[in-house]
Amino acid sequence: MDVLFLEAPYSGEVNLCAATLNYLKKEKYTKVALYASVQFCNNLEIVKQQLEKANIAVITSKPDRTHVKSQLLGCDNYHSSLHLAEKELQEIDAYLYVGDGKFHPLALVYAQKDSAVMKEIICNDPMRKAMTLMGLDDIKTKLRRYRGALLKFFSAKDVGVIITVKPGQEHLRPSFFLEKIFPEKKFYYFIDDTVSFNQLENFPFIEVWVNTACPRIGFDDQLQFRKGVINLNDALNAKEILSTESVINRI
Repeated sequence: MDVLFLEAPYSGEVNLCAATLNYLKKEKYTKVALYASVQFCNNLEIVKQQLEKANIAVITSKPDRTHVKSQLLGCDNYHSSLHLAEKELQEIDAYLYVGDGKFHPLALVYAQKDSAVMKEIICNDPMRKAMTLMGLDDIKTKLRRYRGALLKFFSAKDVGVIITVKPGQEHLRPSFFLEKIFPEKKFYYFIDDTVSFNQLENFPFIEVWVNTACPRIGFDDQLQFRKGVINLNDALNAKEILSTESVINRI
């Protein structure tokens, strides 16, 4: 079946509300990384002008799999997918997200779990004309479970690898690197179109799961995995993640 995806840009005015501007000034932020969900990306010029008038510099990028610059996907849970240079990551004072809901900006929180310092995410909703803040407290419980699953992965002998055949989410070949990095483990590959959580209990010999589909499954759906779950990217780099002075190792 052929599928055609069309953008549906927001037709209203997109700008920063007074609460957002006042907060940026109060915190004396001088440089922010600006991102938005796709329906608001078409009209960020006013936002940039407001920031410029407040003497706040803007850094942005075109993350993986996005169509336009500054667009943020909810599955961009890693700094590398944002394509910001290391120097830029150090220079920014905070992330500024323009859009509604929590799903997309939470990706910016998860992306910092391997960082030494977690920077604040300021969310500006142009429809409600309201500001909210996001940070470590929003994901602390999930990060603790996730770190426990990482530790469990190290000791596990039988590991289940979840593969989806959905375009854009299929990572079968990259998952084979697990066998090269961890030859002492036995990996079992479970391939399906949709991840069926209710079927996981049919394989009690699996000690921990590795998710290769949408990386948000590894965070938002943790309670669906009684044995624990980590994402492929973190499984491949588990030793490095657990040996650094990062946020996930200090919670």
